Amino acid sequence: MLWPVTVAGLLLGGVVAGVPGGILGGVLGHALDRHWRLQRWSDLPRQLGLKPPFEQVLFLCLGRIAKAHGRVTPEHLQLARELMGQYRLDEAQRRQAMDNFNRGKLPATRVERQLQRLYRQQLERSAELLDCCWRMALVHERPSAAAQQLLDAWAQMAGLGKAEQQRLRQRHQRRQPVGAPVATGGGLRQAAALLGVELNAEPAQIKRAYRRLLSRHHPDKLVAGGASEAELAAAGEQVHRIQQAYEKLRRYRGFR
Repeated sequence: MLWPVTVAGLLLGGVVAGVPGGILGGVLGHALDRHWRLQRWSDLPRQLGLKPPFEQVLFLCLGRIAKAHGRVTPEHLQLARELMGQYRLDEAQRRQAMDNFNRGKLPATRVERQLQRLYRQQLERSAELLDCCWRMALVHERPSAAAQQLLDAWAQMAGLGKAEQQRLRQRHQRRQPVGAPVATGGGLRQAAALLGVELNAEPAQIKRAYRRLLSRHHPDKLVAGGASEAELAAAGEQVHRIQQAYEKLRRYRGFR
């Protein structure tokens, strides 16, 4: 385990004030590492706001989609709370998520800028984010024109085609109403088997397998080949199973 601010404090303090400065810098840096829960250098940009957490951008987007219907209803808020539970947010994280949801409703909040940054750094999670946004858009069965326009623009930013967008819409039009339990799917070993990796595989290997399978089964490829509606539907369901398996392993292993 590497404590990045501890190391930086040791080096900076040592350069400025020798050994005593290095010790003091290390102590202060370690306190910040523990407060921010930093364990590696890659965690530092997220804490400094250079790499927005997925949940932050997600709830900004959810707030923008809910407001696109003109008025945020109790059903929108209930779904937001369900998603907080699905992502296992603790009490402090729930308060932050609701704050992001409310900020997303404000026209002055630059949601697209945050979304573009997330796509640059975590593009593999774009379908997951849009999946949640479609759930919010379909709370009242049909998305508003403004919500549809937002979803189309965000999908285009992520490079998702119309076939994938249509699959997400159809999936959530058939799903259980708001308030129903969230399905958990198969177990961890089944998820790993679907992706073709070991349960203890390195995160980079899991990500490569996920991207490879998404590319292989993406409905847009079948559209270009003149596939039937049944084949497109089957491909869409397979993509959904792949996404669920990846998300299950990602949470279990604790990587982003």
